[in-house]
Amino acid sequence: MSAISTLTDRNAVEDALDEFDRIGRFAFLERYGFGEAKEYFLVTETGNYDSKAVFAAAYERQFGTRLTPDDFSGGKQGAARWLSDLGYAIEGLDSKEGRLTFDSFEAALNAFRLAVENINAARDFVASRNFVTFYLPPSRQYIAMIPRGGSRPTAWINKGYVWFKNDDGTQDGIAFPYNKLRDGGRNSRQRRREEAERRICPTPGCGMVLPPNGVCDYC
Repeated sequence: MSAISTLTDRNAVEDALDEFDRIGRFAFLERYGFGEAKEYFLVTETGNYDSKAVFAAAYERQFGTRLTPDDFSGGKQGAARWLSDLGYAIEGLDSKEGRLTFDSFEAALNAFRLAVENINAARDFVASRNFVTFYLPPSRQYIAMIPRGGSRPTAWINKGYVWFKNDDGTQDGIAFPYNKLRDGGRNSRQRRREEAERRICPTPGCGMVLPPNGVCDYC
């Protein structure tokens, strides 16, 4: 496994997400030579993204080096953690500490504050499945749903869509009536870009991502 430099450019990640949206999931995975993620997904308001492939695409943008799946780990000590360190929510990485757990979907829905236009579609999806446990991760960015007899989520409701695993292990998604994907996610991505710019050290020539305390570790 090669030594991997620290990914610091959120704009590189945003560009990778833009490309993912533009050409579609399977074309994106094929372009960068990665298989479908099984556990770790980068979660935004506009979709779930295969975190290892997104990391590789962003890494190539920042450093000009193309990575293969064998070059690095995609898990808790690899791409998922590195993307989380840049401020992204990663499904599969969230800690049980800080979760809000519910025995009913309605209770989780009340805590999540889904857009009114999407509530009926979300309820219809849940009614068609046998979920028994629901939780919001510390980021509060989605509702994870665990089926009867299971120990891990198999579906996730976000602000504008539901993402779920099929019985054969493949993943799929359904867009809700109100979904930023319908305008290309421009509002969401623009907001993330603005947040990224605010997180970059303003010292000329630095460009490092600021830690939560806002004080650069290098200046």
